[in-house]
Amino acid sequence: MNKIIYALTIGLLVCLLTACNMPTPTASPAEQTAIINTSVARTVAASLGDSTQPATDSPQAATQTPQPTVEDTPQPTNTPLPDTATPTETPIPCNLAKFIADVTVPDGTKFEPGDNFTKTWSLRNIGSCAWTSGYDIVFFGGDAMSAPSAVQITTGTINPGQVVQVSVNLTAPGTEGTYRGNWKLRDPSDVIFGIENSSSGSFWVEIVVALPTATPTP
Repeated sequence: MNKIIYALTIGLLVCLLTACNMPTPTASPAEQTAIINTSVARTVAASLGDSTQPATDSPQAATQTPQPTVEDTPQPTNTPLPDTATPTETPIPCNLAKFIADVTVPDGTKFEPGDNFTKTWSLRNIGSCAWTSGYDIVFFGGDAMSAPSAVQITTGTINPGQVVQVSVNLTAPGTEGTYRGNWKLRDPSDVIFGIENSSSGSFWVEIVVALPTATPTP
């Protein structure tokens, strides 16, 4: 619509301008009409040919379509597991013994005053070192009952895990009562050690001394 109005306006202006150059009144009306039509047509054609096609759409700023974003999901991380200490084996001591049994003279055995007897224990070597002739059992307190201060365990070798029987000669005291003598072991370096299954680490001999019961006379 704007183009048509623009073209007609130009045509009218041309007509007005060409009116000054119109043919002389001597021209016939038909000739004048033909001349005017030709001028209008040329003017309209010229205006249409010279006009540039206006842009139908004004350039719009390029808009970036937001790309779909992936939700920031926390990626699994290699969270190190808490260090669990691998249980390590407790080092076995070089010198350690275990009481196995009273081979002779169980606790509470009765003797008369001055009786001689032999006490024998069964012990196991549960340490990591072998017992040799340099190992002894030693008196470690209580009632000695005439025992020596130390007794050799073996003349050979008692390897870890092996059992040995150790004996000591004793004498019952001369007075009635209950007597107990405690013993431990000693290595060649004079290091004293005990047994694992005793709170004190000691093994012992315990007896009861009693006078003989008088036999009633018939």
